[in-house]
Amino acid sequence: MAVIRGQHAAHTRFVMGNSPAAGSESPGRARTVYASPDVLALSAEQCWSRLRTQRLGRVVINVHDRPHLFPVNYAVGESAIVFRTSPGAKLEHGPGSISCFEVDEYDPHTLEGWSVMAFGRLEDITEATDEASRELRRLAVKPDAPGSKLHWMALKVEELSGRHFNAGWTVPGVFLG
Repeated sequence: MAVIRGQHAAHTRFVMGNSPAAGSESPGRARTVYASPDVLALSAEQCWSRLRTQRLGRVVINVHDRPHLFPVNYAVGESAIVFRTSPGAKLEHGPGSISCFEVDEYDPHTLEGWSVMAFGRLEDITEATDEASRELRRLAVKPDAPGSKLHWMALKVEELSGRHFNAGWTVPGVFLG
């Protein structure tokens, strides 16, 4: 299955409004069809695989009863997502709280993207002596933000959810790229 790439595909999809109705089998302009009419759920294995492809994600922590979104560089370990931080809101309000971590990727040329969310309890593992915490601290986490990030936080994943979509156009049997 080929996907139209470049400006023309984006123009046709969003400006001219040629997207077929959901579930429509009818070909669109120039016999094109929607690449995928549905948003597809990812399996747990696919979610973990996609989490491992990125370095920057977002963690949500409640600060004074309001969700705050923090970009963090991270690594993935055994059933956990780990990042480093300095003293501040994440360290003050994160440990012991239920949190959400999100990472995604989107290609504007193919109109293809995915998103993964992980939910679980945050723990400060900076001084933890258990083997799992020691293993997590061995992961390569290189913060891009300036400053000393000496504290290690781990999101122990209890729930994982992911979605994939491809909103581009295809012409069955024809390569358009």
